[in-house]
Amino acid sequence: MEYLALSIGGLLFVAFLVVILDSLFLHAGAKMAGVRNATFGKAVKASIACALATLLLAIVFSWIPVAGTGVGFLIGLGLTILVLQASYSTSFGKAFLLWIFNVIAQVLAVILGAFLFSGVLAIIN
Repeated sequence: MEYLALSIGGLLFVAFLVVILDSLFLHAGAKMAGVRNATFGKAVKASIACALATLLLAIVFSWIPVAGTGVGFLIGLGLTILVLQASYSTSFGKAFLLWIFNVIAQVLAVILGAFLFSGVLAIIN
């Protein structure tokens, strides 16, 4: 039972880490791209909306054999850019730049999460 609690706690921590890291990168990217009214609050909302959209699409398209991953990625890319464009009321080009910052943050968060989660597993064993 303690393994389950540690695993769930670790996953929640990684999810929190993803949102914070992504928000920081989105906020910095919005400032660098010259997006008007770029606030950290908007970055947090956009980060959560992008994560939920990506998660839902991954669940839906994982059921499609062979092409599901590619199709899910392309639709996820478009949907994430639309979410960023709507969140910041900005152009497609600036939203695409923000998406690049989003991807960088996601990769870093996954790497950090893997290290943290493997550390928790090492402690358990």
